[in-house]
Amino acid sequence: MHVLTMLLPVFLAFALMLCKLFNSLRTMEVQMGMGVVLLRYESPSLFWFVIAFQCLVIGALLAIIYCAFFILSNQVMS
Repeated sequence: MHVLTMLLPVFLAFALMLCKLFNSLRTMEVQMGMGVVLLRYESPSLFWFVIAFQCLVIGALLAIIYCAFFILSNQVMS
């Protein structure tokens, strides 16, 4: 299989998480699903914890993409 077709779900998850993070920072509220909205002014520490967790997920997805393109492509396939 080609690398791009294998990484398509990772790219989609990466784009979705970027959109969610951008929307959360733009509106200063995190929509947790099932109608739950976390506002920055109601619980600032929990809000920033969720934002940091979203950044960690984006970093993990970026590490998977980096690994697939730059590290695995340089190894000899047997």
